[in-house]
Amino acid sequence: MKEFQLITDAQGLGSTVDRLAREGIIALDTEASSFHRFRERVCLVQLSTREHTYLVDPLSVTDLDPLGVLLAEPGMEVVIHDADYDLRILAKHHGIRVENVFDTLVAAELLNEPEIGLAALLGKYQGLQIDKRFQKADWSKRPLPQPMLEYAAGDTSHLIALRDILREKLHSIGRWDWALEEFSLLTDAPFNLPTNDEPLFLRMKGAKMLKPHELAILQEVFAWREPIAEKQDRAAFMVLGNDVLLSIATDPPKGLSDLALRKGVGERIIERYGNDIMAAVRRGLDMPKEAWPRVPKPKRWPRDDDYEERFKRLKVKRDEITAKHDLRAGIVASNNLLTEIARSLPGDLIALSAIPGIRRYQVAHFGADLLTAL
Repeated sequence: MKEFQLITDAQGLGSTVDRLAREGIIALDTEASSFHRFRERVCLVQLSTREHTYLVDPLSVTDLDPLGVLLAEPGMEVVIHDADYDLRILAKHHGIRVENVFDTLVAAELLNEPEIGLAALLGKYQGLQIDKRFQKADWSKRPLPQPMLEYAAGDTSHLIALRDILREKLHSIGRWDWALEEFSLLTDAPFNLPTNDEPLFLRMKGAKMLKPHELAILQEVFAWREPIAEKQDRAAFMVLGNDVLLSIATDPPKGLSDLALRKGVGERIIERYGNDIMAAVRRGLDMPKEAWPRVPKPKRWPRDDDYEERFKRLKVKRDEITAKHDLRAGIVASNNLLTEIARSLPGDLIALSAIPGIRRYQVAHFGADLLTAL
């Protein structure tokens, strides 16, 4: 059984933060409600030193400012596995900035570990078997049962020891500076998120493959589902699955009996929402052609007959570099970065370093080789 202290009031949080402030390093993880609930919220914050673990309940302790002050200290190293989502929800819902991050997943990528999941890494380096049964549990329910709390405590209790191992390996092969650059980008990322004005229904997987008249139906059925999910505070797909919405859009049901035959549409859905769903379908079918939603066209580039060949040469060169240095392809250069290089045709390392998103270590270690491919 994992030992931990559950923090459910402001006084407990204050005393915990005071104890943690005497440490130079802590491990952190979060559990959120986004898989089960319409309204995303942080439901648990796990914090571990090398000896102790604390579970903070943000549904009881709503003011996490004392913790935020601690995590913003440059001298406090915060170890997280796959930090991107944790950093984003802490910033979004509590205004917390984590200043000094060590991401064990990023470290594993830089080391070209064959498996980068936390369970795999803890199994390889510490011989631990990790229980995964609560990965998709509803962390917003209260009270949280003891097994779920023990599971949550296990997420951070071994992270610092794993960090020690990965840090030493990064130093030994000369990639520590690469890691520091990646970690610093993680810190800033939640506060530099691009604005996404794309309608929510177009972000559904598969939506962009639909024709405009099918998108009209999808838009209306999606608009029916959203307020119901919000009122019930349930994840929208739990009201009616995304695959069902796509099926309705591409092959509109002719009536309730037809709708009832669809996979994923149960008797309860028909009884409660059948008429409303069919009304949404009819609104989509009746929508005038000029009002049909359309998928925005991708950016058009000037005609460049040699672009495809340059891109292929860059991929070949990247593959040579990855094989030579035992690296993941994305560490050398992602496909998006290769696209930018092929289109912008940098003439030297200075021009290459000006390409958005490129890392300093990529320019220094791989830049000259990549430029030869142009």
